Amino acid sequence: MIPAHKRNTMLRLKTVRGHVAGLIDMVDAEVYCPDLMKQVAALQASLEKVNRILLQNHLETCVTEAIQSGGGQDKIDELIDALRYNGGLTDFRERADPLPHPVATGDDDHTTAGSEVGALRLATAARRTRISGTTRTATGEGKRR
Repeated sequence: MIPAHKRNTMLRLKTVRGHVAGLIDMVDAEVYCPDLMKQVAALQASLEKVNRILLQNHLETCVTEAIQSGGGQDKIDELIDALRYNGGLTDFRERADPLPHPVATGDDDHTTAGSEVGALRLATAARRTRISGTTRTATGEGKRR
C-alpha cells in the first residue's frame, strides 16, 4: 500500500472507530432517532471516503502493475465485481447535474447532437446497471438482479 494512502486510511478508520463508540453511547442514552440517523449517515460518508482511498490505491498499484504485465483483464474483472458492493463509488446521480435535453429546432446539427447525447445516456445507464447489479422500473424504483 502506498504509505500516504495507508496513513490517510488509518487516520480515517480510527476517527470512524471513535465516532462509532460515540454513537453507541448515544443509542444507550436513547437520543432522538433522527439525530442517530444523522450520525449513521456521517459514519457512512466517512467509510465511503475510506473506500475511495482504497480504490485509488488499488488503481495506482495492483491494477497498474497487472496491466503493465499483461494480466490487467483479471484485475479489472475483480475490481468490477468488488464495485458491485460499493454503490457510493459508482452512483453519481446525486453528485452531478444531468445533461440538458437538446431543444429540437429542425437543424440537423442539433438532431445529431441530441442523438449522440441520448446514446451516451443509454450507454451510461447500461454501464451503471452492469456495475451496480440494479435495474430500474418505470417508476424509478431499484431492483437487485
